Amino acid sequence: MINDNIHNFKTVAELQRSLDERITAFKQKSEELSSHIGEKMRTNDSTNATELQELRQKIEGSTTDPKKKKSTKRKDQKSNWYNFESISIYDGVGIKGELELYFKALEKIKTELERVTKIKQTVDELVNKGLKREMGCVLYLNGEVPAEIAFTTSIVSRKKFSFRAIFNVQRENTYEIKI
Repeated sequence: MINDNIHNFKTVAELQRSLDERITAFKQKSEELSSHIGEKMRTNDSTNATELQELRQKIEGSTTDPKKKKSTKRKDQKSNWYNFESISIYDGVGIKGELELYFKALEKIKTELERVTKIKQTVDELVNKGLKREMGCVLYLNGEVPAEIAFTTSIVSRKKFSFRAIFNVQRENTYEIKI
């Protein structure tokens, strides 16, 4: 691996295994984060019921007509996040800001999972259409759905195994014992 975005693979089969591993890792991270969010919401449910009502509505969605668009933030509504040089700071102390960060992280993981799943499906489709699994490839993950792949010649060398060595053993001296 040269860079986080560029990956060299000896074979297409190795690429498929790598994508499978990424998918399972993203699924695991998503489940862990979801359970952590649930725990936070359950433990703080009794103390901050009014603060969490907004977040619950975001999670459950609108119970009215599903064709209606989600409500967006009004321009006159005050944002609780303030930029300070290179960071954003939540204006307030409590669980709401923490949960917003967890939800942002969960959303990012889910979009990355979806992107890698699409890439894996496309590679599998190429293999089903006749792409040789022995070909080498370089994958560039640019943060967008159309990942870029360049195929190379097979990097796997198929040389015959041979071993040469010289084996030297000293001659054993025999001693005769007379009684």
